[in-house]
Amino acid sequence: MQFIVPKFIEMEDKVIGPLTWRQFLYIASAGIILIFLWYNLKLFYFIISAIIVGFITFLFAFYKPQGRPFSIYLKNIINYLLQPKLYIWKK
Repeated sequence: MQFIVPKFIEMEDKVIGPLTWRQFLYIASAGIILIFLWYNLKLFYFIISAIIVGFITFLFAFYKPQGRPFSIYLKNIINYLLQPKLYIWKK
């Protein structure tokens, strides 16, 4: 009896156009933050904050260092920095 082995199981489904759910939620949340900032900041401060929010959104939505999502990569960096570095071997 033959079984069909699924391929590309590590690839997320493209749900909204070329975006996955995760990417869409990052971009939508950045859009909500930018709308809030548009009504609460002057134009100069809005442009500066829009560049920062856009860069962070790009990192979280599209940048994959070593093939992993940036959120997992950032979590690993924070865990490494907060954990003790002294390893003691116990027999």
